[in-house]
Amino acid sequence: MPKLSVITPVYNSVQFIELCIQNVIAQKCPDVEHIIMDGGSTDGTLDIVLKYTEKYPHIRWVSEKDKGQSDAMNKGIKMAKSEVISFLNVDDLYYPFTLNRIISIFDRNRDLKFITGNCKLFDINGNLLYFNKPQRVRYYHLFSYSEPFPINPAAYFYKKSIHDVAGYYTTENHYTMDYEFILKASLYTNIVYFDEDWGGAIHHENSKTLQETESNQLFKRKWETFEKLYSTVPLKVKLLSKLYKGYKLIKNIFNG
Repeated sequence: MPKLSVITPVYNSVQFIELCIQNVIAQKCPDVEHIIMDGGSTDGTLDIVLKYTEKYPHIRWVSEKDKGQSDAMNKGIKMAKSEVISFLNVDDLYYPFTLNRIISIFDRNRDLKFITGNCKLFDINGNLLYFNKPQRVRYYHLFSYSEPFPINPAAYFYKKSIHDVAGYYTTENHYTMDYEFILKASLYTNIVYFDEDWGGAIHHENSKTLQETESNQLFKRKWETFEKLYSTVPLKVKLLSKLYKGYKLIKNIFNG
């Protein structure tokens, strides 16, 4: 039985899928399964997947039409055999030996439900664009809208059981599904930060994140997601989030 399930939703990404598969293989992690959820690609993506499944039994795959990335992610979660899950998009990566490190953390700390580390964002030429260090990730930090947020699932890992209380990814949400889920998850469990580099992401012309950023839609969509969820949270969450935001503002004034 695997201890960690890595889920990769993919559709027509022939230029990245092989590197993604190789990245998981290079982890040299005997306790991982790699679930590839293909949305019915027609560009040769599935041919590459099949080439690797013949040699590597840890790879499982499905190829069928879906309702988008969130739907594919939910299907992958339900297929996962392990207690801990992670998502690796085809244009993202894990740092060397990250998966073994994650398994060891969960093995030694059975009470942990959700952990996050650092993530680096690169351009297509490998230049560093942003270093994401989400050091404060309690619910009152996240709902204060004033702290760095975990930007990519390659750098966070959690137990599948969280979905039993926080729900699955919203099928109709095609852009900020990760952001929405983390906000929900923070209400049910403590997210724990490790100051370690676990994941990386590539900003390229075909990535949804870059397209959304350049069209000025990303911030708008995140804010709309935030407002919708914020309106439903308990009063305690709102009060503590406002107190923390006020505290940080005062601290910045005195430190500035």
